[in-house]
Order: sequence, then C-alpha cells, then structure tokens
Amino acid sequence: MKPLSETARDTRAKASEFAEKTADSAKAAAEAARARLQDGYDRAREATGELAAKGREQADAAREAAGQAYERGKAQAKRASSRLKDVAEKQPIALVAGAAAVGALLGSLLPKSNSKDD
Repeated sequence: MKPLSETARDTRAKASEFAEKTADSAKAAAEAARARLQDGYDRAREATGELAAKGREQADAAREAAGQAYERGKAQAKRASSRLKDVAEKQPIALVAGAAAVGALLGSLLPKSNSKDD
C-alpha cells in the first residue's frame, strides 16, 4: 500500500490538473463567446450603417423631388397668372361674368339660413 503522503500528493496533482483543464475550457468558452459577440456587434453596426446610408439617400431623393415639384408648381402658377392677365386685358367682361358665375355657384353651396321670418 502507498503511504498516505504519497496518495495525498497524487490526489493534489490530479486535482490541480483537473482545475487547469477546467480553467482552460472556461477560458476557451469565454473567448469563443467574446468572438461571437464581437461578430454580432460588427454585423449590427454594419447593418445600421447601411440603413442610415439608405435613409440619407431616400431623404435626398425626397428633397430633390419636393424641389422639382415646387419649381413646377411655381411655373404653373406663373403661367396661370399670365393667362389671367391676358384674359383681363382682352376680355374684361368675360372675366367679370366668370367671377359672378363662380360667386353664384359658391353662394348656392352655402346652407340656407334658419331665420324665424320664414
């Protein structure tokens, strides 16, 4: 039989070896987890950057479309104003008649008054 001190040394050595293997396994697992987290973080940051870039592109396109629509509206208003001036100069009676017709139409659309004199 082995002496008690030798058995204790063997047991201590095996426990120490087991502790080292466990620590190495834990360290490897932690490093793998850190790598997966870093990879996920990098992918999320890249996706966020792509979304931000697309958002900026869409905002720029919307701004440009709004500017073009404004310019077209401005040009149409200028043409309408010019036509109205031409009509006012060439056919003032027709313009007054048209304004009266529009006024009559708007007046007919207004509700009748509910006065007690009816």
